[in-house]
Amino acid sequence: MKLNLLLLLFFGNILFAQDIDNAQDNILLTRYPGSKIIYYFQKEYNELKFAIQSAKPEKEPQKWLEVSGHQTSIVYEIPLGKSTVEVMKNYQDAFKASNVEILFQCKGGECDGTTAWYSAKFFEKVYGKDNRQSNGEISHYFDFGTYHDAQRYMVGKITTADKIYFVEVGMTPTYDGKPVKVCVEIIEQDDLQSGLISINATVIKDQLAKEGKIILDGILFDTGKATLQQSSFTVIEKLDDYLKSNPSASVYIVGHTDDVGSLDTNLQLSADRAISVVNALKANYGDFGTRLTPLGVGPASPVATNETEAGRIKNRRVEIVLKKK
Repeated sequence: MKLNLLLLLFFGNILFAQDIDNAQDNILLTRYPGSKIIYYFQKEYNELKFAIQSAKPEKEPQKWLEVSGHQTSIVYEIPLGKSTVEVMKNYQDAFKASNVEILFQCKGGECDGTTAWYSAKFFEKVYGKDNRQSNGEISHYFDFGTYHDAQRYMVGKITTADKIYFVEVGMTPTYDGKPVKVCVEIIEQDDLQSGLISINATVIKDQLAKEGKIILDGILFDTGKATLQQSSFTVIEKLDDYLKSNPSASVYIVGHTDDVGSLDTNLQLSADRAISVVNALKANYGDFGTRLTPLGVGPASPVATNETEAGRIKNRRVEIVLKKK
């Protein structure tokens, strides 16, 4: 899709004198009319979890979307007297007008699928200190991690030719007559994560013939685990297409990690992740017999430095290596 501003109200590039210093709207999403920025934070690379399924009573969300990339975090204070219903509708309309893919949304008690009270656990986990890594000012997320029946939550995805943006909008009425607050989190992924969106069986075949291996950046796992994220199956399906259209080919599926943690742990994790990919292929697309060999090499074959976060994310990967005939 063509990337445009998601206009809630057109303000152009004017400044808002009541904003905190050095704060500004993100290019993707302007503010609700009359609101002001009371917290602003950016980080070149960060990892967050966005909820994409409701919680069970007194539990955390049943399903998470783990996202990583350039983070922009903004907390707005809405003009007094406005409701979360009115404000969220404005954001929803903006999403729809720009064809943003809405991955999940809920309100009040719906966020746990049962009763209003239990949704406290949903919001507590989403906005808790274990998930909201900012500049140490976790207090700015406090109101969102408490519970009120009028709370609202929405996660969307924007895909462009060279980037993917994940946008989370949470809002809560505050107590003692204070105005509504809106928290907007935007994670921008560059071609490091999204570069293989157009991968297909032909691309895999050509790369294996030329280089003998191909990195499948789109295969992602839960942090520190061998659990495949749902988005990974888009890439795994393309690998299945390659295997079925090239029945004489056999491959190593090689798991790689960064160099954080012990060697033994990383070797085991990389092996488990390779096995997870093999099991996903067999469970969903058919038995490929001995054509698939999982292998974990831990941090032993990096493609970038492990001294930076950007380098470490490149090293956490799955490669397909063509076996000699």
